[in-house]
Amino acid sequence: MQDFEQLTWRGKIRRLRKLAHNALQQFDMAYTDLRLVGWYTNLLFRVFTPTKDSYVLRICGPGWRTDEDLRAEAAWLQALNCDTDIGVPQPQAARNGDFIVEAAVEGVPGSRRCVLQSWLPGVPLEKRLTPENLYKMGVLFARLHAHTANFTPPPDFTTRKMDKVLARDEEDVLFLAENADAFTPHTRAILECTRARVAAAYAELYAAPGGLQVIHHDLWHGNIKVYRGKLHPLDFEDTVWGYAVQDLAMALQDLMSDVEPDDFEPLQAALRAGYESLRTWPEAYPNQIDIFRAGRTLWVANYVARFQRKHLKEHLDWLAPQLEGFLETGLVHK
Repeated sequence: MQDFEQLTWRGKIRRLRKLAHNALQQFDMAYTDLRLVGWYTNLLFRVFTPTKDSYVLRICGPGWRTDEDLRAEAAWLQALNCDTDIGVPQPQAARNGDFIVEAAVEGVPGSRRCVLQSWLPGVPLEKRLTPENLYKMGVLFARLHAHTANFTPPPDFTTRKMDKVLARDEEDVLFLAENADAFTPHTRAILECTRARVAAAYAELYAAPGGLQVIHHDLWHGNIKVYRGKLHPLDFEDTVWGYAVQDLAMALQDLMSDVEPDDFEPLQAALRAGYESLRTWPEAYPNQIDIFRAGRTLWVANYVARFQRKHLKEHLDWLAPQLEGFLETGLVHK
């Protein structure tokens, strides 16, 4: 049998589809079909049933998230389903009562952790980026933050905090000698100054832990669906302890990256208006969100250095002017 890593993309999918079938045998559920949704960090299959209900099976990327992370995700989703009408995925327990199953198949090294959740219908918000929907996105953030302000997690809930840029112990490679040729002296100075400013902001924020709460921290417009005029969040696997200002910074930075510069300000204003219709905007001082937005760009740059090394110089040349403007004005602009 051919080694898994030598297979084509389609060949890997075929083997992992068999693994998905093995994972589903651990749930008390009949199903009629599996269809590939996508392979990002995790591999996702939509699961169809005779009752017309459908689910999404996530085959977790090896080493991507811990069991504690995945159980925290399930615990918060259960609470949101019980306490609110936001409309989030419902985690499905396996026959043994756990929300994580291990599955294996011949031809795939080791075993893979899998989780099953209800399928959310709708269109990704990234295809419907209107001021009206960004207002709703602000309302959604406010409702999630309101919920976790009073959320009592179970004893085994994650203790992980978003207290630094690489908060999940990701390998820190951006400034290693092996990547030196991707920098010019100017771009390196800009990124190092940005890193120092962001680190100081993290230290200040976490020095006084009042207001610390559970946050999604990956609720960008690609992790929200629009269905019958309502927004539904998904992909809660990055659930951590943090601050509302960090949660919003993540979303706003990803929004800026995906829209034209002239479109960003109206969309950002609409999101803020939606948030402030329910809660006070969480910035403790002017431009605080932009500091954490700058931190997000450093995380992305480190990711490129880890997994897309051939594009690193191009990425840094594109990023440096944005961060130079941030260092001068305190604002991140595209």
